[in-house]
Amino acid sequence: MSRLFSVFLFAFASMAQIQQPPPVSFSAEPAGTGVIQGIVSDANSHEPLKKAQVTLGGPVQTPPTAVTDASGRFVFRQLPAGGYWLSASKSGYNPPHSPFGMDSSAPITLAAGEEKKDVAIPLVPGGSISGHVVDEEGLPVRGCSVTAAQPGYEQGKPSLRGVSGGTGSNDKGEYRIYDLPQGRYYMFARCQAQLPAAHPLMPRGDPRTPQETYLPKFYGGGLDPSTANRLTLAAGANLDSIDFQVSRVPAFTLRGTVTGGDPGALPSSLSIMFVPANRMLRNLMHQGTATDFQKRTFQIRSVIPGAYLLIAFGMHEGHSFYAQRTVEVGAAPPEPLEISLSSGAELKGDIQFDSDDRPPLENSQVSLMLADEPLFMPQPHAEIDKDGAFTLTGVLPGRWRLMVRLPGYVKSVSLGGQPQSPDRLQISPSAAGPLHIMMGTKMAQVDVTVTGASADRPASVLLYPEDLDRLGIGLERISMGSDQVGFGTIPPGHYRLLATDITNAWPILQRPDLLKALEGRTQGIDVPESGRVSATVEVIAREELMRSLEGVE
Repeated sequence: MSRLFSVFLFAFASMAQIQQPPPVSFSAEPAGTGVIQGIVSDANSHEPLKKAQVTLGGPVQTPPTAVTDASGRFVFRQLPAGGYWLSASKSGYNPPHSPFGMDSSAPITLAAGEEKKDVAIPLVPGGSISGHVVDEEGLPVRGCSVTAAQPGYEQGKPSLRGVSGGTGSNDKGEYRIYDLPQGRYYMFARCQAQLPAAHPLMPRGDPRTPQETYLPKFYGGGLDPSTANRLTLAAGANLDSIDFQVSRVPAFTLRGTVTGGDPGALPSSLSIMFVPANRMLRNLMHQGTATDFQKRTFQIRSVIPGAYLLIAFGMHEGHSFYAQRTVEVGAAPPEPLEISLSSGAELKGDIQFDSDDRPPLENSQVSLMLADEPLFMPQPHAEIDKDGAFTLTGVLPGRWRLMVRLPGYVKSVSLGGQPQSPDRLQISPSAAGPLHIMMGTKMAQVDVTVTGASADRPASVLLYPEDLDRLGIGLERISMGSDQVGFGTIPPGHYRLLATDITNAWPILQRPDLLKALEGRTQGIDVPESGRVSATVEVIAREELMRSLEGVE
């Protein structure tokens, strides 16, 4: 998580008695005479923080920075009129709690020649989590990675991400994670030691010698996060005695061969990935692989029983190679694996328009983006020629989102004469094209009247597709204002509007679950071709919005 700020305005009576810190000016000629000054402090003790770095964002090309003095003070001068925001960072501190990644910072509106004084930036001291890792006999286990993780979203799907961690347990089994922001955490321990298992007498180094390792686990549960305990860490707090007892399980070395393709055309380097099939575990359980490219072989050590994805990918002279297969590892040593690379198909297509008002095609591009699994698949793209023709190479079977870098919107698509959805373009192994794309040019406009906002606290108005499966294809918009906001060049369709006084509301648009929970507080609109739609929305205050999201992880 970024160690940036929130800006809160409050007065410090003693400010006038403290010596001014050196001002920060711009290297270019002065663009204004406005001033913003304030103090950075510890949010718990309210003590000023020296040597904190403060950055000023706003109508300047290069955001200037300042370092606070011994009294925690900073000042920016020669500022033109406009809207600004401040951020601060210091080692051992974090921004105030920001649920779902949304900050509560208030922008600063500066008039010509105005001075804004006593701007306060509180930073929250980081907390820590510590404990021990022991085995079934209570003996310490060293070298275990312990991670503090929180729920998140990747490509619109839930996942777990490590906020901090990788801290290795020492020879006493002790670990400690520090400088953690306040919040709720899953704790995950993974010990990748290779241990000899009981076995009949075998020659030293015999690859058949059975091995064991320690089963990874969440604190308070097993490998399923839904069974784990979620810890709540207050600002600057220390949670200790968060202990793990790990048990031994069989561990196998997977061996395999890469097949497929002309040996002379295979990529000069090849990446092999082995990840859990459960996407909630993928960021926490990276599995190393060793590849002998000349022999086209690979091996993966210390694999515990479970379901996995084996993925191979690489590039050669602009051509992508990719392969993926599922692997089930049981209680017995698995047979050698084989994974076959494919370079994908060539897909020719053309672009047409629904009117004679055709934009120039120079420097335009068509591309495919992943709509679903598999992971890490190369994403094809192609330049569009002056006649609207293009050729996509290396197109692999799967579900794709079609993206066209041109004014307008994708109105309809057909592949091999069959209608397709541009948001869920299904490409089969036998797909041969052609791929016909009809672009719509009759864009619309949405005018929004905002109620409940003010010039000092403008609203963020969010516009997004009603079908949440269409998030991420470029239809989302955010506009800020205190009275009227507008959205131009909107493709026709069904949308929803949401207004809030949260400055950084963009994270809401990355979370389908948040939008679903807020649906009752939003307004639906139908936007026709070439239409102009007017709507009125009321601002939802941050506190009220947070109450609406209670219970959402």
